[in-house]
Amino acid sequence: MNNNTKDFSSEIFEILKIENLRSQSISIKDMPGNATINKLKKEFQLSFNGIFKYPAKGKLEIDMSGVKYKIGSSDFRYPTSWHRKFDNIEWNHTFDIDSIERGNLKKCTSFRMFFFDTSKRSYLFHYKLESPKYDGVIPWAFNCVRIILNGNRYDIVQYKKDGASYIVIENHDPVSYKDFKKDSYAIQKGIGYLIGYMPGGEHYIFSGSDFEYQRLARGALKSIYYPVTKDPYSFVDLHDDKETINIYKDKLSVIPLSVISKFVQEIKDNEDFSVTILYLMEVLHLKSLVSMPGAFSVVLESLANIIINPSRIKTKLISDNELADEIIEELNLVIDKYSSQLDNESIIKLKRKLNAVNSPINPRRITNAMKLREPFDQLGIKLSLNDEHAIEYRNYLLHGNILMNDGNVRSSNEIDDHMMYISAKLYTLISKLLLKYCGFSGYVVNHAKFHASEKSPKELNHFEKV
Repeated sequence: MNNNTKDFSSEIFEILKIENLRSQSISIKDMPGNATINKLKKEFQLSFNGIFKYPAKGKLEIDMSGVKYKIGSSDFRYPTSWHRKFDNIEWNHTFDIDSIERGNLKKCTSFRMFFFDTSKRSYLFHYKLESPKYDGVIPWAFNCVRIILNGNRYDIVQYKKDGASYIVIENHDPVSYKDFKKDSYAIQKGIGYLIGYMPGGEHYIFSGSDFEYQRLARGALKSIYYPVTKDPYSFVDLHDDKETINIYKDKLSVIPLSVISKFVQEIKDNEDFSVTILYLMEVLHLKSLVSMPGAFSVVLESLANIIINPSRIKTKLISDNELADEIIEELNLVIDKYSSQLDNESIIKLKRKLNAVNSPINPRRITNAMKLREPFDQLGIKLSLNDEHAIEYRNYLLHGNILMNDGNVRSSNEIDDHMMYISAKLYTLISKLLLKYCGFSGYVVNHAKFHASEKSPKELNHFEKV
């Protein structure tokens, strides 16, 4: 074995041994009877014939081929419909198993978590996220990302062996079992958003010979989008577009490890931020043209609440009062110039609005329109006219106009095209906010350009700088 490269063979050997259990005979502590464990598709099942005694803490101690394990299940709770008079009668029972444990991970400080990689994608991190260089100490892997979370180093690896693919999370600094699980969950969500695939469902955690298996309710989440790529050839649309390729091939970059670390740290430390990212991934996984525009608008508003610093909101747009008076006076003259084409009431109301142009802004009472744009302003992200229009679609959705009808007759395909364009535009805006907030400087994919139809607003660039 080459000690310079990562090797997960021993853990995968154990995983396959457990995954291949077929009618495996076991014995249950203090419970005579015939018992077997079987793996069917993505679920383990316990079959038992005898007098079953429901465990107080929802776990059973078992012996399998001379090795001690614990198995857990939500089915091990005493059924409310069960009558006590049946307690001492032999029955055939079948239970779904939620967890399998060997040893005691709570005493360990070094862990490896394994997910089955169902992305069906090779090189998940390649051209998207920065890879660590071999430091002569930590074994290296080709498809790997390293982050620092609370000062602790973690590697995330896409590892392939014997035709199967796994996502592995391992720590390189001592952490408790509880902290490892919390950190790993933040890593799942953070890396998931950045590459467009969040592992989930069944997983194993190892520390030496000790391990546990758990089946999570939430499976893996896949996205049709991802925020950044270094490779313009990632998009089929550009394969024959040499001009665009030449423009961007030396400008595009991966997301640096420092930005990835900051992004995952925010997810761990800020519950609102964490829920927003998870909600975003769940909506992306559904790939619903009807759901995405509304959900993305909600995400933008959530990010505004997180990112906006009230103390940085400009309370007066023009600080020079004399200049403000001069601008208002000139604008009044413009209205006077066109007064013959306006009625008196309109002229009066317009001039009233002009006089309030430079009125002080209360940071705690900004309008929703200002609120959605403020995080972009504070982060120095310029909004194009198309960006502004996409943000305005929030108003359609708030008034029940889910399909964003603007009064023009459109076919079903045209409605779908429009929804796809708006979804892609809002996703791009969300990516700009998230990455800039975490310190990224570079180009993001303008998915609106790739998903624009003939009737969509004209998008200039395939990639946009933040």
